[in-house]
This record gives sequence, C-alpha cells and structure tokens, in this order.
Amino acid sequence: MKQYLALKASAGSGKTFALTVRYITLLLKGANPSEILTLTFTNKAANEMSERIYKTLQTLGDDEAYLSAIQLEAGILKEEILGKKNLLLKQFTNATLSIYTIDKFVNKILREFCGYIGIGDDFDIKEDDVEKLSYNFLKSLNLEDFDKLIEFSWYENKKFNSLFELFKLLIEKNETITTVNVDATLITLQKQEILKYAFKIKELVLNCSIASASAKKAVDFETFEDLLGRTWLEKTSVSEYSYFKKFADDLMQENFLNLKEELSKYYKLRSAYSLNKLFELFTKFKEFKTFYNKSKNYLEFNDISNLVYELLSSKIDKEFLYFRLDAKYSHILIDEFQDTSLLQYNILKPLIEEILSGNSERFKTFFYVGDTKQSIYRFRGGKRELFDYVAKSNPLIKVEVLNTNYRSCENIVNYVNSLFKPLGNYEYYDQLSVNKEGYVEVIEDSSLEDEEEKFKTIASTIATLIQKGVNSNDIAILTYTNSDVLALYSYLSEKFPSLKISTEMTSKLINQENVKAVINMIKYLFFNEEIYKENVNAIVGKAPLSKLDLKVDLYKNTLQEVIKTIANNLNLMDENVIKLIEESSNFENIVEFVFDIDKLESSMVNSEQSGLQILTIFKSKGLEFQTVILLDRIKRKTPDRSSLLFEYDEVYLKNIYYKIKDLENYNENYKKALQKEKALSFDDELNILYVALTRAKENLIIFKKQKSSVFDILDIKPLIIGSIIESSKQSKNYEKQQKVVYTKLDLGKQDNIIKKEDDEKDYSNSLYNRYFGLATHYCLEMLADFTTESLEKALGLAIYKYSQYLSENDFKLIKQRILLMFENIHFQDLIKDANFISEQAILYNGEIKIIDLLLEKQNRYYILDYKTTKEEMSEHITQVSTYVKAIKDIVKCDEVEGYLLYLKEDSFNIKKV
Repeated sequence: MKQYLALKASAGSGKTFALTVRYITLLLKGANPSEILTLTFTNKAANEMSERIYKTLQTLGDDEAYLSAIQLEAGILKEEILGKKNLLLKQFTNATLSIYTIDKFVNKILREFCGYIGIGDDFDIKEDDVEKLSYNFLKSLNLEDFDKLIEFSWYENKKFNSLFELFKLLIEKNETITTVNVDATLITLQKQEILKYAFKIKELVLNCSIASASAKKAVDFETFEDLLGRTWLEKTSVSEYSYFKKFADDLMQENFLNLKEELSKYYKLRSAYSLNKLFELFTKFKEFKTFYNKSKNYLEFNDISNLVYELLSSKIDKEFLYFRLDAKYSHILIDEFQDTSLLQYNILKPLIEEILSGNSERFKTFFYVGDTKQSIYRFRGGKRELFDYVAKSNPLIKVEVLNTNYRSCENIVNYVNSLFKPLGNYEYYDQLSVNKEGYVEVIEDSSLEDEEEKFKTIASTIATLIQKGVNSNDIAILTYTNSDVLALYSYLSEKFPSLKISTEMTSKLINQENVKAVINMIKYLFFNEEIYKENVNAIVGKAPLSKLDLKVDLYKNTLQEVIKTIANNLNLMDENVIKLIEESSNFENIVEFVFDIDKLESSMVNSEQSGLQILTIFKSKGLEFQTVILLDRIKRKTPDRSSLLFEYDEVYLKNIYYKIKDLENYNENYKKALQKEKALSFDDELNILYVALTRAKENLIIFKKQKSSVFDILDIKPLIIGSIIESSKQSKNYEKQQKVVYTKLDLGKQDNIIKKEDDEKDYSNSLYNRYFGLATHYCLEMLADFTTESLEKALGLAIYKYSQYLSENDFKLIKQRILLMFENIHFQDLIKDANFISEQAILYNGEIKIIDLLLEKQNRYYILDYKTTKEEMSEHITQVSTYVKAIKDIVKCDEVEGYLLYLKEDSFNIKKV
C-alpha cells in the first residue's frame, strides 16, 4: 500500500469504499484500531464509517469488489485475508475505536488538558445566546469603552448586531493581526489636504469658458463627502474624463495627480484607523467572552478549537499530548479534506508531521480523501486550497484521482462532463460511468419568476413522475435556500394533501405532533395564555375551546415528571416524547425550558427520511437520490456585506482589509484582493452546482429561470436526454392522486400530458376555490355521525383550520351544502343502520387509495365519494369504479356498490356507479 496518499474523489467515485479498504488493510498489516485516527466531518459520517467497516469485516468474501481491492492494497492472497477475517472482526469489536468527527476529537483534547487554561472538564458545548451575550458584554463595558463602541458604530454607520457578527467572525478565523494606531485628527487634516487640490480643479473648470454644463456639474461639491464617488476621480488621467477632455491642460493634470495621491493617503489612513478601532473593541469582546463562557461553563466549537490551538502552540508538547490521550496514532485517515479549516489543520498539523517525519521504526501512514469541486463551506471556514497545499508541501504524499462514477447513470455523468470539462481554470477530470441509460431534462420555466405560480410546473412534474412509476420516496427536490424549502413544502402540502413530504425542518424533535402538543401544554400551564391551549386542541383533534383540566404542578415536580404526566393524560406518549423526556434533563428548570425549548436542535426518533424530500443543496452534500429535481436560485443571492476582507497566500493570511467604498480605486493591493475574492466566490457557485448536479442516480430534472439564472454560468439550456427510469419499488405513500389537479405544461417535448383527474378544485381559478373544497372535505371527514349537532362540531374544527383563508359566509355555504346532503332521502337510506368509516385508506396494487366514506351493513359495502364540483365528469366514475373493484378484491365479496355524492351550491345529487 502507498504509505502517504491523497485521493481526489469526484462525486460518486467510491470515497467511502476507498476509506474502508484502507482501514481494513491497516488492520491486516498489524495496526490496532485504537492507533488508526479516522476523522470525518459529521456524526452521521463517523457512525456510517464504523458501521461500514464492521459490516465489511462481517461479510468479507461475499463482496468480490471489496476482497479484490483489499488484496491489491495489502499485497496479500485472498485465502490469507479470509483466514484472518474472524481475528480482525474480534479485534475491531473489542477495541476502543479512534473514529471521530474533527470537532469531537478536538473536544477530546481540550477535556484532557482544560486544567491548563482554567476550564473545568465538565463544560457544556452549545451555541451562544446572542442576545444574552451581547447584552452582558455591553453591561461589562466601562463608560470610556462604551463611548468608543458608540463612536465607532456612528462613524462606520453600523448597528451593534453587525459589529457582533464581525467579532464572531474574528474568533472563528483566529488569526494574529497587527494593527496601526491612527489618530483621528490625521484623517481630518488629510480631508482638508484633498479638498485643497479638489477646489483648485473646481476653480479651473468653472473659470473655463468652453466647459459644458455637465463638466461644471461634475465639480458641484462643497464638502469632502460631496466629492467622494465622483466618476472622474476613478480615471488615471484628467483628460480621460469626457467632459474635461476639451480643456484639460498640464496644470489641471498636475492638480488631479496630487489629488489622487492625497486620496490614496486618506484611504490608507481611513482603513488603518477603522481596522485598529475594530480590533480594540474586539479585544474587549474576546476577553469578556472568555470570562463569560467560563462563568457559564460552556463553550462553542470555535472556542474549543481556539483553545486547543493555543494549548498545542504554547502549553504542551506532542509527547505529552500522546501520553494524556492514551494513544499514539500511527495512522491518520481524514475524510472530506476539502472542508477542513485552517484552524483545524493547524491543530492536526503536529500529528501529521509526526507521521510524515519518518523518525520511527513503527510503520506509519497518512491518508486523506476529498474533492475540491465539492468544497461549498468556505463561508464556514472550509479551505479547499489545503488539499493541494498539504500534498505540495510534503513530497512523500502521492496524489491519485478517482474518476469512475458508481452513483449516476451514464446520461447524467456525460451531461455533467459536458458542462464542467470545457471550463478554464477549473480542475475537472472526465468522469466515467458504470451504469447505463439515465434521464436528464432541463425545463426553462417562466413561472419561477411569478410569486404566486412559481412552483406550479414543479408540482405538475411530480405528478408526471409518479404517474410514470417513480416512487415519491425516491424523489428529492434541491433548493438554494431554507426559505425556498419552506415555501415549496407549504405549496406541495396543499397541492398534494395525501403525499408524505419531509424536510430538514420537519424532522426536528420539536416539530413532531405529540412533542408539539406536550410543549404547548407546558407553555399553557406556565403562561396561562389561551393560544397555547388551542394549539393543543388543534394538534390532538379536540374541538376549539375544549377544556384541558390537567392537574400538574410545574414547580413541585421535575420536568421529566411534568412531561410524563401530560403525555399520559393526553394519550401522547410515543418514542419522540420519551426522547423529549431525556432531552429535558439539559434544562435547569421549567423557566429555562419554556423560553429555550424552541431552540432545541435534536432530531426525531427514527428520523430516516421517507416521502418526497425537500432540502437545500448544502444539506444534500454526501447524499444520493434516485430522482432529483433541482431548482434555480429563486431570489437573487444576497450580496456580501461583510466589512472585512481576508486575503490569503495559499493557506497563510497575507492581508486583512477593512472594506471601504472606492478603496479599490486607490489601493492596488486591495483591488487585487477583491478580484481574488471574486474569483473564489465564482468557484463557490460552480462547486454548489457540481454538488447539486451529482446527487441523482437515475433521473435529473433541472428547473431554470428564463432570466438571471444561476445555471447561466454553465450554459445550461433546455433539453431532454434519455427516458425516465421507474423506481424498483412502487410508491406506498402517494395517496389519493385523483384528488390533485395539475395540467402539465406542453413544452413540446413529451407526448403524454397529464389528464385532469379531478376538477373538484379549479387551481387555475383562485386560491379561494382550493380552500373552499379542502374545508368542505375536512368538515365531512370530521363528522362523528350525520346529525346537525355533529355538523356544528365538525364545522367548528374546519373554521379553526381554514378561517384564515375563508370568510364566515363561506362556512355558512359549506354548512348549507352538507345539510342538503343530510336531508336527502336516498342518502338517509344508505347510512341507516350502517357502520361507517371516513377517509378509509386501502392498499391496492401497491398503491394507497383513500375512500371518502365507506359504509358496511348486512354484509354489503357502500363506497361514497364526495364531489364539490359543478360538473359531473367521467373520470369520477372511473375513480369510484376502481374503489369498488379494490374493495371486492380485499373483502372477497361481490356485494359492493359505489356512489358519487355531488354537494352543489343549491342541490345535492347521488349518482350510482
């Protein structure tokens, strides 16, 4: 095996496979698991790594690909490898593994050495409460320092929260910066010097007989602030400015050059002054934050990294580090190396250098893997330049490229190749594919720019995919922002009320229904505000204004007892509530719980994704999906408004600049730094697109805006390649497809247009029709029986749920339609002496169907399907006929009848199918 190796692993090229093979090869060569330091970036990745190694050892010999790769890497015969299988498995399961996230490894170091910096080893890890921290910081300042902060804030026109963000950024960077103290009076004097030459130019222009009105307007200034930003100041020569060209002479040029020189001095002073003042305040903040964290006994991950770096730089040496960690790492494996920050690398650097030094008789190895094209976390400190820098700085390290894609089908791989390979100054290796076929479609969708209809075509496409055999569980929609995730989730939940949809947000513990009910109940008992009680009523299905008389003392009982009592009384106990009980131990008291519970980030139990998934491109990194729908950036990217510009020479800080408008016109170094940052930002955009385009295994559909599309940087244009590949498993959670109406846009590229299967809600008409239909169905679903008393309760629930969309008169109309149904003699005959179930779900031919009302009496079954449309359509008959056939097959009975119930504005009709 290659002792020191870096793998450039493109998307889907078997990175985890390579890590697993490397790890098992090290075991075969005699390494103990405890001395193989394996670092990943997420807990999920660390757990998957451990699980993958364990399962591979368990099944060694079953998978020829793994066995052959290990044989090649280890240089050992297959028979010998298999002979050691049980020994390796036992060794791995009995050992103390050194597989961590980088954050956990750094945390492990700090807990061992925290005494050296005066921190207890029982510190908590959590994010700062920004409001509390900033408030306490302001309280800690003496009058002089407080005045300095106010003065700087006023001078720079910055709110305190933006200053606070700058302080946090500087803590994250942890760079040593030398500033120059500049007296503010020098800036004032410099402004006067600038105006001296500016007024000379103004005088020359105003006294020139051939100067145009536009030329005179160009020198219409009285103060320094009026002067700044004038176009002619950006020129290198006064004659370059068109309005001055006719009369510019040597005297004017001389004054102009002197003016430019004084402006350069001003910007140099101004930038140095602002940077120095900022760092004076930052030093105060950093000192306070250290004290505050110690007093509260908690740290953020950035704090931990900074402290560990300080420890390794000045407090302890490597030998002592190894001794206290009870492990001397002979092998280091690092995953996703392109996401490593400079601070993280500097912490790991002594360990890496120890292994690369060769000053030992022990066999040592260093291996890292990653893909600079998938570096999308620069905003969080990820430094993709490290990948090549480490290899370049250590000639012993060999670099290899993995360029076979095992994830995506051939058409997708070739399409991605066609987009990225032609790019100049972008490292891209042509990818090969082992999977044939695949589907790619690019849709140029004008509706994306229409606020009300922006997701219309996406919904239509989802319906088409499901109709063509794609399991909704296999579909992922990727967006650029969390706000797009939420907007799309809301839209699709209304369009497809029976379709299970999951997002990162919906998988949080506090977003689970039972947990939400418990939290709201506790808040009701604590605040005694009706809104929390009504939230509970809505969640548990009680009528609005229902009483909730629970006898539980929030102050005499522990939090765990309070949650348990509420959950048992409301019949809410499930695995997620049990997890809430466990998590509640992190809160000191009931007050902290009610005010901080909404910040809890814990995931729900068994939160494996099911249903159609909506997530950001950033969250999709490392994941793969059978079918991907990729959305354009809906809103324009927020411009970078940071006040600091960090310029690096490879991986070392070269300069830090305080951003000032027009500084680039007078400081060439700053101008180059801005250009470098712009190039890095452009690469960031390319990398985000690369990640997004490489998540799909079989089907990739791209929605592109007609104007200002982020896809324009790759020259992505409308096309269709291949045919949609069906899922291997039929959809199990797409219910009541006929209840959703979408008309597929005829783009002239497909023969089949989705048929209108239900005109119950005319989506092209208005939101009103949609919500009127939904509210009517919901009211019918909530009926306990077919009496006016039950109708009043059901109507109350419908009002509670849909009152924000419909008026009081609308609910009167709904009530009127249902009463007409109650009064119908035929309907009364059907329900008489019958057992009934509303919204009955049935599984038929691998699909879930929903029957509005299922009656059973005297061993006969009656299927009733509600319609609120004006027209009676043949599709309705087909739909109910399918239900009849399904019930006959399920109950093994031919005595099944189907009926369509049309609840119209002024009449009620029953039609037997």
